[in-house]
Amino acid sequence: MRQLATYAFTNAKVRAMLSYLLDPSTFAGLIDSKNIYDLIDQLKKTRYQNIFANVSPESLDLLALERKLLLNDISIYRKVHDSLSGKKEREFVSMLMQRYEIEDLKVILRLWYSKDPVNVQDYILSEKIKFDIDYKRIASAESIEEVIVLLDKTDYKEPLLLARDKFKSTKSLFYLEASLDIDYYNRLISCIGAFSATDKRVASKILAVEVDSENIQWLIKLRKYYGLNLGDMLEWFMPGGSMISKNMLRNLYTPDGITKVIESIALGPYLPIKKLADENIHLIESFLYEMLLKEVRKALGGNPFTIGTVFGYLILKRRETKNIISLLYAKACGLKKEELSRLINI
Repeated sequence: MRQLATYAFTNAKVRAMLSYLLDPSTFAGLIDSKNIYDLIDQLKKTRYQNIFANVSPESLDLLALERKLLLNDISIYRKVHDSLSGKKEREFVSMLMQRYEIEDLKVILRLWYSKDPVNVQDYILSEKIKFDIDYKRIASAESIEEVIVLLDKTDYKEPLLLARDKFKSTKSLFYLEASLDIDYYNRLISCIGAFSATDKRVASKILAVEVDSENIQWLIKLRKYYGLNLGDMLEWFMPGGSMISKNMLRNLYTPDGITKVIESIALGPYLPIKKLADENIHLIESFLYEMLLKEVRKALGGNPFTIGTVFGYLILKRRETKNIISLLYAKACGLKKEELSRLINI
């Protein structure tokens, strides 16, 4: 009975929002657009018309459009959040929304590290999600210690403290960013742990596939592009997955190169990764998204009065925004259709 009372209104609202997502045929038309201006003209005919209405060749600003699209996402997250009656469910959506704040913080850390003289506001959303963060001061900080102090009383101080020594010894931002992600997933898992048995089961299944996907892509890229050893990789392993675990990798891993890494993780439903890895890493990303999409569809097609409807919709919305942003930059760079297919998952 509580499930029905908690999700009755939200389910109706989210089902309506699902109908607003762009269908595959519309996306196919966007991919087929002649250039970025043709793409924008087509987007003006969709529910994104308000974002693109006043864009012309003379006023084209990709960073500004990206910001508007992401801010639109945040406004949708807030509508979903406000439609929920339960405290735990609202906290969960707030946690999902924090991803945008963490991504802003990562951007600022990169600007801080590069020391490039830029206008910080051009690169971030400048929208408070959970904390009042002085991004401008962080970007001009003298040291990582000063950055950490500026993040006092936020969720981000502790993970940066944990990664500080590794960052200082390697001079790699990867460890700061990975620590923020690990902390985020740990908090998300804790949030899910407070749910009812039904909600916990549904949300954990979706999260497990998402985390497996993150870890697989991360492990392949780290081994392929950074050449890190197993110990370094496992130290920064994302928590919450189901098929890919630290113990499994310890047992199967060999230091003979990327092929062995792929063989170690290409098990069960992830078996096709072994073949795809010989072709292109983008194909692996597409395959992993399909795995996540299957779990989302199960949630959306199952009991409507669970957190799965909310979680599934927000994943689909975030992916749609990512696809549109990727298309904008790809068209601006003049990428061909066959190249676009590697970037877009619909």
